[in-house]
Amino acid sequence: MSAKKQASGPTAAEIARRYIDDHPSVRDCLGYDILNFTSLARRIRAETGLLNQEAVEVACRRYRRQMRLDQPLEQRVLEVVKASRIEVRTRVVIITVPNDWELLGQVLEFGRSLISDRRNLLQLLQGPGALTILCEEDLADSILTSLGRSAPISVHRQLSALTVRSPESIVETPGVLAFLSGALYRAGINSLELMSVYTDSTFVVRENDVLHAFRVLSGLVHPPAVPGAAPEAA
Repeated sequence: MSAKKQASGPTAAEIARRYIDDHPSVRDCLGYDILNFTSLARRIRAETGLLNQEAVEVACRRYRRQMRLDQPLEQRVLEVVKASRIEVRTRVVIITVPNDWELLGQVLEFGRSLISDRRNLLQLLQGPGALTILCEEDLADSILTSLGRSAPISVHRQLSALTVRSPESIVETPGVLAFLSGALYRAGINSLELMSVYTDSTFVVRENDVLHAFRVLSGLVHPPAVPGAAPEAA
């Protein structure tokens, strides 16, 4: 074979793009055009082992140009978020039990009596290895009794749940949940559980983080007015 065999593996451009995708804060700075490409390329080279400074800079600039083309999607995300509202529940408990059909049936039977009263919080999340029960503190002991004391894998108390209720357009708008959870991540807030059901996105945090989390999410849903900016049309 006369043709030379090309080296396998990702290119410098692919590695650079992957680095930016894996670092949301870097991507945000690129999006706002407040990042020095030379410094970013040096950082990427130092952490990935790439050698060609120019190739990495070119990849970063191309990534930035592509982000500008994707700007309409970001605007759609912001429109969905600004049309949302936030609800907060305190004194919330997470009970985790093995993913067992018998246990699931017991929880559903217990919850049957609560269906008529929508004020009660009782949500189930079934995963491959575990069943997560999100409920109010007042219901936790009754649920544990119905399950049997030996059933739970873990019980987390003194939690709060923040639910972002969005318009139906969230169903067709990619990235809204990532946008909200990314804001909490950058604020250093750990979400013990995340549940997304139709237009509701629920973040469960510890009670000592709920005020901080509310301020972060509220700042996205109701961004502060910019001094001197023209008011939005009603």
